Amino acid sequence: MTKCGIYCATDCKAYKTECEGCVELEGKISWAVYYNKTHCPIYECATSKGFANCSQCKEAPYKIWMETRDPSFSDEAFAQDIARRLQNLSAWKQ
Repeated sequence: MTKCGIYCATDCKAYKTECEGCVELEGKISWAVYYNKTHCPIYECATSKGFANCSQCKEAPYKIWMETRDPSFSDEAFAQDIARRLQNLSAWKQ
């Protein structure tokens, strides 16, 4: 699982096509350029706080998640994505 609660193999359409996985790439994912960055802003945030993942932070769901929303997602799809991440993170936390 990634820092933000996504399971690359099941939740990410870029996995194994244009990305080898956020953890494997240490956050240096291809779409970071859309935010004028070399690394995922979410990955950077969690790492800068010394967290293994976002489950350790009390701010979920995060403003940064909203700022890095996949523009192809409808409001409903994005809400489902956030809910899935929070569920995954909650399960990991336990």
